[in-house]
Amino acid sequence: MQTRYSLISLILSTACLFSLNAQDANVPDYNQIKRIITDSNSTSYYPTLLSRFNECDTTLTLEDYRTLYYGFALREDYIPYQREDSTVLEVRRKLIDNNIDADYCPQAIQIAQEALNSNPFDLIALSIIPICYLQTGDSTNYKLWDNKLHGILDAINSSGDGETAETAIHIINIEHEYEVFNRLRLELDQVEKINNQTEFIRAKDNPDNIKGLYFNFSACSKVYSIKYR
Repeated sequence: MQTRYSLISLILSTACLFSLNAQDANVPDYNQIKRIITDSNSTSYYPTLLSRFNECDTTLTLEDYRTLYYGFALREDYIPYQREDSTVLEVRRKLIDNNIDADYCPQAIQIAQEALNSNPFDLIALSIIPICYLQTGDSTNYKLWDNKLHGILDAINSSGDGETAETAIHIINIEHEYEVFNRLRLELDQVEKINNQTEFIRAKDNPDNIKGLYFNFSACSKVYSIKYR
């Protein structure tokens, strides 16, 4: 009998994102990141790092993932406030509903990879691929892609604990707020805009008594103001 894997149950089995204390948070320094990703002699030169990421290089460090994720907001092809691909969202909905089998997985992987060609840090697309590989019994590729996904999540997690506006979690895509939120098994109550770079997502009552999370989207707002105003 074909074993089916629930994407949501596997996502939620990951470690809680609040593994850091506020004093351990590493807020992205975009000036420093820009300096190293544009230096062709640096090991953090962006084309080199992105190539390693695309090749599922397991030697990438947390700092590499931080540079990749936050450095993407400094590239010309970065689109602030980019919406999730509707086709990718539909694929994940089917996965959540356990409504696909192993035969559909190659097509689902192709759809996700096409989305990643234009947005390499699409967390929904990144979450689809390892689950599909797991469902088809390809444990090698599952581990490689799961490592990529959690490398990016760890990078986001490293930026703050989300408990206050000052220790907000830094994201480069508003959609990533909801991914982080959902991974803590939290249900959204309402979104409160604090200022032009910070939001508070209030949670419904939950066993962990988490009131909500603060997110900093300054990367989006800054680039938007430069490109489109």
